[in-house]
Amino acid sequence: MVKKMGTALQEFIAQETSAGIVLFCAAVAAMIAMNSALSPYYLAFLDIPVAVQFGGLEIAKPLALWINDGLMAIFFFLVGLEVKRELLEGQLSSIEQASLP
Repeated sequence: MVKKMGTALQEFIAQETSAGIVLFCAAVAAMIAMNSALSPYYLAFLDIPVAVQFGGLEIAKPLALWINDGLMAIFFFLVGLEVKRELLEGQLSSIEQASLP
C-alpha cells in the first residue's frame, strides 16, 4: 500500500501540471480559510514572526512578507529559467517558431 502511494506521488510530481494543481489547491484553501470562521487563525498564522540571523545581521519579518518577497522571487526566477530554456532549445528558438507561438 505504501509503495503504491509512493509510486502515485512520484508520477504526480513528474507531471508538468502538478505544480499548477498544488498552487491552485493552496489558493482555494486560503480563500476558504479567509472567508470562513477560520479567518482569525489564518491571519494569526500569516503574522507569525520569522527571523533569519547571521551574526549581527538579522532579517525579521512576518510570515506573509516572507511569502510575498521570498517565494515570489523564486517564482519569477523559475519563470525566467523556463523562458531561457524555450529561447535556447524550445518553441522560441527560431524566428519562424517564435513569430506564431
